[in-house]
Amino acid sequence: MYKKEFIPFTEDEIRMVNASALARQFNCTSTYIGRIMKLQEYPKNENAQLIIKAAREIVDTYKSYPDKKKK
Repeated sequence: MYKKEFIPFTEDEIRMVNASALARQFNCTSTYIGRIMKLQEYPKNENAQLIIKAAREIVDTYKSYPDKKKK
């Protein structure tokens, strides 16, 4: 069965990630972080791959919290 290797971030997921904090961690600009997160295919650059992995961990952490709006 076909398995998609890279799933791009949605706009809501991009908003979950603090680009400035990731930029400090990876020694780059927040604009670069934003461009990397908006890619539609897996990046070839090793640094960009690490940024994607870190951002995906942040998004997964936020999604694991229960939704408090539902009651």
